Amino acid sequence: MSGILSALSPDSCIVLTDGSIYDRDGKLLAIKRKVAASNRVPLAVAARGNFVLGEFVSAMIIEAAEDVGFDRMLADLESELLPHLPTDRDLEILVAGVSEAAGPMHRVFGKKRTDREPLALVDPGPMHWGFGSDGRAVSLDDFGVPPPNGEPLEVWFARYGLPIFEFFRRIPVPIDPEDPNTDRQHLIGGVLDMTIVGREGASITRLHRWPDQVGERITIPDIGRHERRVPVRQAA
Repeated sequence: MSGILSALSPDSCIVLTDGSIYDRDGKLLAIKRKVAASNRVPLAVAARGNFVLGEFVSAMIIEAAEDVGFDRMLADLESELLPHLPTDRDLEILVAGVSEAAGPMHRVFGKKRTDREPLALVDPGPMHWGFGSDGRAVSLDDFGVPPPNGEPLEVWFARYGLPIFEFFRRIPVPIDPEDPNTDRQHLIGGVLDMTIVGREGASITRLHRWPDQVGERITIPDIGRHERRVPVRQAA
């Protein structure tokens, strides 16, 4: 699967997503925005994995929140929708919004479980790292970026989101996340979008467009370790 990165600030939830839609061979079928936002309530839903199912579930979640509000939607989601979702599809959904009672929050559900465990909404804490990996432990130093140091998170992510995604883009991961023996490919690509969800609503900004081509696999230039860090954009 590709990538979702989400973080909470006191006033908003910031979500970064890529845009690669690929087949079982790792070839790009399309490049599309993989986050949907409501025009009526402060809510965005990001999906990775099965794109068609992700679009369907995202639309259901947004429609429900627009009808009954964010908090009631979350309660209904866990009790009414999750028990009926297909269990044979690779899917991770991140719900980011502003709770009427608790302010900005994000919740995650998906197929990172055994077949006997029910789907459940999970609070990922201050940040959610939804990336395929090779199991290594990573830190900000690995991404070549400094800590926020008091600047607004949306400014920090606008500046350093690309180096973070580039790091994971370079890691080949199994096409089937539940079978490590399947072919490993580079699956993060297409575009990089940043969504900010605050009390006034949601906005989406395009941060980057990679040179990936539909019909081809994502390829990463073979460069030296000392050249791998992405040039960091400086604030104007």
